[in-house]
Amino acid sequence: GMDNWQDITDDRLVRPIHPGEVIADILDDLDINTANFAEILGVSNQTIQEVINGQRSITVDIAIRLGKALGNGPRLWLNLQQKVDLWYALQSHKEEYEQVMTLV
Repeated sequence: GMDNWQDITDDRLVRPIHPGEVIADILDDLDINTANFAEILGVSNQTIQEVINGQRSITVDIAIRLGKALGNGPRLWLNLQQKVDLWYALQSHKEEYEQVMTLV
């Protein structure tokens, strides 16, 4: 199943795309710079640049703003971020997680 340990750890071979990379592509397509986009979202230019550079995670707040501005809702953005977070956690602590006993 989706939550099978083997499936989860197999997925870690390929780094998932960071939501910032997706945003950068969208801004290119729309021909909007980060300053304008930040203003539309109601966040600082620095925030958007850090997201695009993968230095800042998509929070619930940012996801809601992105989803509203781009018409695709917050869930997509949170899902992308969660995949990245899962991947990095498994990369960093796989041996530790292997020690957790599976009860069922």
